Amino acid sequence: MGSKQSLRVAAGAAVAGLAWGYMRHRRDPRASSFAVLQALEWFIAYGGAIALIELVRGALDEDDDLEVTERITHIRQTVFDQAAGEG
Repeated sequence: MGSKQSLRVAAGAAVAGLAWGYMRHRRDPRASSFAVLQALEWFIAYGGAIALIELVRGALDEDDDLEVTERITHIRQTVFDQAAGEG
């Protein structure tokens, strides 16, 4: 499964976890906090963190493919003296 597809599956799991967490703790005053925590747990369990890391790593690796230009930092000039009588 590709990282984008894994990310979609994990996002779906997070949405389901959010709904499940809210339904499970709906009478608790901290129901939204529990729901977000449940969504995060399911997102990680279904590979969401790994998929995000792979996407970021892939984006960083694409920057390496840019054309590299060489920069001249200094020029060396050598001068030779001709000996007297030559030339």
